[in-house]
Amino acid sequence: QMEAVAKSLPDVLRAKVQVQGEGSKQAIIAEHVRRVDRGEFSAIFGLDSFSEGVDLAGKYCTHVVITKLPFAVPDTPVLRALSGWIERRGGNPFMEISVPDAGRKLEQGVGRLIRTESDHGQVTVLDPRLWTQRFGRQILAGLPPFRLVAMGKEVTL
Repeated sequence: QMEAVAKSLPDVLRAKVQVQGEGSKQAIIAEHVRRVDRGEFSAIFGLDSFSEGVDLAGKYCTHVVITKLPFAVPDTPVLRALSGWIERRGGNPFMEISVPDAGRKLEQGVGRLIRTESDHGQVTVLDPRLWTQRFGRQILAGLPPFRLVAMGKEVTL
């Protein structure tokens, strides 16, 4: 999906975008910093794993786009056992495991933007489930306080 989006960009814009896998993480970050320092537009397309250990503070990270909520696939033996235990006691494994986990991961993704007290910027979440599903409000409520805008209108929880 990420590569398809990058390939669909007009050439003039595609030249300003670096995509995870086209070089080492360090090389991509170094080139991004060089471009920003020269006053040029620069964007990095990366998966969730790309952001681990990355600290792009201030002008180096002003907009984070999250394409989908970071739900893990509960396919490990430990998660299957925990899900079974929750179900046996009448609980909902999705609401008790998956939603809080996705909320923590989303908070970490949002945290890529704000690294210092003076940092500011925009986070865009493209996954409509944040607005259309009941669990979306629970996830939003777990995020740090920020101005929330949906479809061009300010929203309060």
